Amino acid sequence: MARILPHTVNADFLSAYGVEGIGECDPETLTIKVWDLYGTAPKDDNDANAEGQFIAAVVICDSCDKSVELHRDKLGG
Repeated sequence: MARILPHTVNADFLSAYGVEGIGECDPETLTIKVWDLYGTAPKDDNDANAEGQFIAAVVICDSCDKSVELHRDKLGG
């Protein structure tokens, strides 16, 4: 099942996975939805961080509707 990362880790996620194609979008305006490998999501939002065992992710800019898909080979899951 997919989950949305907290906005506080967006910039770290973009940096950790070298996300391109979002242009000049502010990391705070992004929604990052990730799919965790074998249900490895943190048990509560306090433990959420930018890196994990992800098999896919979608980064969507809420202000301009640009989006980028990241697959397992890019995420290392």
